[in-house]
Amino acid sequence: MSTVSENLPIRSISQEVTNRSSIYAVCFCFLFSIAPHFLHLPVWVSLIVVVSLVWRCLQNHGKIRELPKWLLIPLVLFGGVGVFAEYWTVVGRDAGLALLTVMASFKFLESRRHRDVLILVFLCYFLIATHFLFSQSIFTAVLMFATLIVITATLVIINRRDENIVVAEILPTSARLVMLSIPLMLILFVLVPRVPGPLWGVSNNQRGGITGLSDHMSPGKISNLILSNEVAFRVDFEKEIPASSRLYWRGPVMALYNGYRWSQSRRQVLNRFNLTVAEPPVKYTVTLEPHGEHWLLALDIPTKLAADSVITEDFQLISKKKINDLVRYSMESRMAYVVGTDETLAYRELTLEYPQKTNLRTIAFGKSLAERYQRSEDIIDEVLTMFREQEYVYTLQPPALGDDSVDEFLFGTRRGFCEHYAGSFALIMRAAGIPARIVTGYQGGEYNNVGNYLIVRQSDAHAWTEIWIENRGWIRVDPTAAVSPSRIEQGIDNALSEEGSSFRIRNRNPIFGNLLYSWDNLQHSWNDWVINYDQRKQQNFLSKLEIGIDSWSDMIFTLVTSLVAVTGLFWFVVWYRERPPRPQAYEILFNRLLKKLAKQGIQKKSAEDTRAFLRRVSEQGFVQSEQLAKIVELYNRIKYGRSGLSSRALDDMRNLINSIQP
Repeated sequence: MSTVSENLPIRSISQEVTNRSSIYAVCFCFLFSIAPHFLHLPVWVSLIVVVSLVWRCLQNHGKIRELPKWLLIPLVLFGGVGVFAEYWTVVGRDAGLALLTVMASFKFLESRRHRDVLILVFLCYFLIATHFLFSQSIFTAVLMFATLIVITATLVIINRRDENIVVAEILPTSARLVMLSIPLMLILFVLVPRVPGPLWGVSNNQRGGITGLSDHMSPGKISNLILSNEVAFRVDFEKEIPASSRLYWRGPVMALYNGYRWSQSRRQVLNRFNLTVAEPPVKYTVTLEPHGEHWLLALDIPTKLAADSVITEDFQLISKKKINDLVRYSMESRMAYVVGTDETLAYRELTLEYPQKTNLRTIAFGKSLAERYQRSEDIIDEVLTMFREQEYVYTLQPPALGDDSVDEFLFGTRRGFCEHYAGSFALIMRAAGIPARIVTGYQGGEYNNVGNYLIVRQSDAHAWTEIWIENRGWIRVDPTAAVSPSRIEQGIDNALSEEGSSFRIRNRNPIFGNLLYSWDNLQHSWNDWVINYDQRKQQNFLSKLEIGIDSWSDMIFTLVTSLVAVTGLFWFVVWYRERPPRPQAYEILFNRLLKKLAKQGIQKKSAEDTRAFLRRVSEQGFVQSEQLAKIVELYNRIKYGRSGLSSRALDDMRNLINSIQP
């Protein structure tokens, strides 16, 4: 027997005790909403969620008693202190989410009334938005859309107040409600004035867990990054994609060296480009994933500024704001150039400095090269030949190094990754009297033939060296190319095929690979048209519509008009579907007859049979009762007969009714 709670007056809803089905529904709804966050929350916070929900379900089933109220206060204090101890703050993305999760879990332990479960459901709606602080991918959007349907279904369940409700009947209703909201969502997305920057932008210290290049380099720093399959950025080229060996994506430039670690020096902003070029510019658009720092990636060497950016004297492209969200910018680069011939003496002296008490063998080797050769080019060739011909190994698993890391690498282990070769080469150059610095970034990329763009992953991270030669300026020298040419020409997977699994889609099964390329292309389009739908793109899109939206006032007017139009369309569709059915033609004719008779004082009773009505009219001495009998006979034959409605019978009925005179 169904037990449906009686709806209480508005003033009494706060006192209404919720039923069992509502408790179970809200517990499942909250678990469904928070479960993806288990990847970001501390383990103890996730355990609090699970224990609280299990406790409330068992309590709802009558297996355990209700938790005493006096115990809830210490639990709440424990949760707040625990979050603060975990993050040393209770604000920001990660700490705020953890605190919200803990407090919501404890709220379940005291939820008994209808108002309590409504609050928890509305909290689940809020949780949907928090997922986009961690990821704005298509997968996240689809998952949150499904979560939205589950939450709406829960809201329907708790407001029906029915213990024996069937969930399978509620989900289609919930899905229909959510689908009906999509036109309104699209209008709001397209027409709401865009604020500068993404809506979910948060500061770097709030994001946490962002991986990518660092502002310093030491042995093992980049080789650890190589193990990541995460996409660093995607690139759409205006024309043909250059060869892989020329794809050096310039990032942080490091001139300071303390004997173990390379780090950046402070450089002034470049006011004008002073370089000699030998080739036309390469034009492309970069879609950069968030990395929490200021630098932008560009082909070596950038000759154009992105929006809200500057370029330093070492040609490092710097954003004025930290890249905490997806950003898309158009760039131009020159790949054959002469730059830095007028480099300042102070900076050249800086790029010659090195500690005198560490790596003594390397320093002595560099000085000996300076004594043997007069030309800088000969010194460079000598070191590259050493790397190329001697038993140096390019590997992701080099041995651990001590305080004299360069000495141990060059004259001992001879096993290293790109940072080992770039760092040791730069130190040799400085010891030989040649200014040198380290450039970190990415090298190469993977071509997506479905979308015709380049995918650059964290596994493409790379480090190389730049040396300064008089009258030639700064020249890129990549020692890794001497040790492992396949790394530069064919990518990291070919160079280290025996040390790890391939991250390249092209190395997989052709059918599966094409599916992955299609998915990545879909994600790339999503990033372009949805995530990166900023003020500029909104203005361009609206201008292409040619509907006269030239200002914010026009946009707001169009927004309100569109919302009213769609809402009115919904109302009209509902009215049209629920309107009374149009009477059949024979019913219209029969009603016309009744109106004629009503003028003569003859009324048909609502429950009176047509034959009884005919008999009563005849008894009253109606003159045209014979025609009336034929009309009633036709009416009954059309309405109840097997032959149904025919045009001839309808014409006969119409003619007979027309013959009835007042």
